[in-house]
Amino acid sequence: MKRRKPDRKARPANEITEEEVDAFLAAIKNYDGYPKLRDLGRLLPGMSGLKINVILRYLERSKAIIVDNDGYITWVRKDAPDRLTIGDVASISRELQEYLAKRGGEN
Repeated sequence: MKRRKPDRKARPANEITEEEVDAFLAAIKNYDGYPKLRDLGRLLPGMSGLKINVILRYLERSKAIIVDNDGYITWVRKDAPDRLTIGDVASISRELQEYLAKRGGEN
């Protein structure tokens, strides 16, 4: 008798998607006041504790949120409406701009 293979590969328990990160941020932003870390399970009932912890640590490392010593999320970074690149905000000399314009067609 042949062993039946599962239809799809098992996903790691700590794998997160961008939609889950967005749902996490939306839950925090829509909270009235400052959410406490222990309340995140109630704010995100469809998400496991492991995923909440992975997303929380990811957002802290990327400086998207700040958690104070008492366990409150005190700050959430606002998304830039048009997400400027470094080229958009950098101060570039006219000479370099001209050089880059000339070299733009060459790759």
